[in-house]
Amino acid sequence: MIRCLSALTIALSAAAPALAQDDFEKRVAGKTAAEVNKNIQVLTTLPAIDLFPAMQFMAASLGVSCEYCHVTDDTGRWPMEKDDKAPKRTARDMLRMVQQINAASFGGTARVTCATCHHGSARPMALPPLFDAAAPPRLVPAAAIKDPLPTVAQVLDKFVGAIGGREANARITSRVYKGSVVSSAASQPLGFDVIEAAPDKLLVTATGAEGRTLQGVDGEEVWTRDPRFGVNRATGFEAIRMRRLADFHRNERLGELDTSLAVSGEQTINGRAAIVLEGTLPSAQVERLFFDRETGLLIRRVTLTPTALGRIPEQTDYEDYRSVGEVKLPFLVRRTGATFTNLQKYDEIKVNVPVDATIFKRPAS
Repeated sequence: MIRCLSALTIALSAAAPALAQDDFEKRVAGKTAAEVNKNIQVLTTLPAIDLFPAMQFMAASLGVSCEYCHVTDDTGRWPMEKDDKAPKRTARDMLRMVQQINAASFGGTARVTCATCHHGSARPMALPPLFDAAAPPRLVPAAAIKDPLPTVAQVLDKFVGAIGGREANARITSRVYKGSVVSSAASQPLGFDVIEAAPDKLLVTATGAEGRTLQGVDGEEVWTRDPRFGVNRATGFEAIRMRRLADFHRNERLGELDTSLAVSGEQTINGRAAIVLEGTLPSAQVERLFFDRETGLLIRRVTLTPTALGRIPEQTDYEDYRSVGEVKLPFLVRRTGATFTNLQKYDEIKVNVPVDATIFKRPAS
């Protein structure tokens, strides 16, 4: 299951207010952030649909969650317009500073961002980093490699062969996963059940102390059900990502889904040489795919999601590939974002299990 456990965003990343609503996109269409939200003082002309991704970028740049700047009321809701916390007021000053620098020096292009100075720390250090001999090696560009590199088609064909081949994967119509997740955002491991059905259906159930959180995809419709915020329809990049994750045969179609893929170089990951492909998805997200040069297996995926203020990175590592019938799937997945990390361990994976299609439909309430 290379794709779908990345879908546990709501259950496994740092807590965030539930802003997705069934009518959200329609309600904010064509409006600015200041027209939809209260007390917007700096990002007044930003499209309202882009405000929350921009907030996510700021949080990721500082390595904090929403609580760093915002307060909650007695019911657990988020009165975002309140200025009770000093960091929120400081953030406005910093946004103005960044806007002024980019306007004066870069023609308004967002070359300088929150991440330029903060690098994941709420208090940036104005010191050069110390030399770290143990730091992971960086990408060696293709132009600097003397030995011939494989083509994109050769890399992808080797990967498909490594996971069982096209014919064997085509015979799989459903996958069911059971396991546990240890997350930096949760004090206790979470249990999960994941069900995938061809061609585009997905249901993820994460179970913790507060109850069950579900994320589902029923074709085009993407939804979440949370014990705290109820049922909502996912919007924006989260919906785009969920639909992509629900593409059952995505791994056999990577070149078709991103025709811009190119060999960007080679990088060593955990002591193993990996060929790196990079491309830009139709959603404008940049994706880097790392394939073990020897086995051909996909061992890392890095996704850069654009926001109005900059790009948010997320890394997913795939380990412990095992045979499940005729195909191979990773039984260990590590997800790392700017504000969270989690380790997903699969105890059992079954394929071609009968699945009731109604379980993917959005609950009424």
